[in-house]
Amino acid sequence: MSSRRISREELSRWAVQRERFQLTDLRPPAPYRVTTPEHLLPNVMKKLGLEQPMWEQALLREWATLVGPQVAQHTRPGRLERGTLTIFVANSAWLSELRRYGEKAMLEKLQRRFGRKRIKGIRMNLDPDGPTQKR
Repeated sequence: MSSRRISREELSRWAVQRERFQLTDLRPPAPYRVTTPEHLLPNVMKKLGLEQPMWEQALLREWATLVGPQVAQHTRPGRLERGTLTIFVANSAWLSELRRYGEKAMLEKLQRRFGRKRIKGIRMNLDPDGPTQKR
């Protein structure tokens, strides 16, 4: 039973239902909430172990929107480990500029979209695959 107080109106409705359907339970059932698919799906994905791949796909799909098209041409998201997202940058000039002027704004945008609990920080490294091609 929920710790929520039951109103007189709810008790009256329950008394009518109990009499109409000849129910033996004297207490009304605990209140329930209807869950929409958008709230249900993340829990199901987490239980199936598919939350991380789903999140990574959303990040890849929205990367250009989150960081801007020009920055997206020279960067790509890497793995998320212990709350730190690695971002690969095409060359040292872009890496230097982003560290100086864009790191804080990029982190704020990512946290706004995916939450501060998921992305606690970012780390920028040169892209080990070399310069990125136009995406």
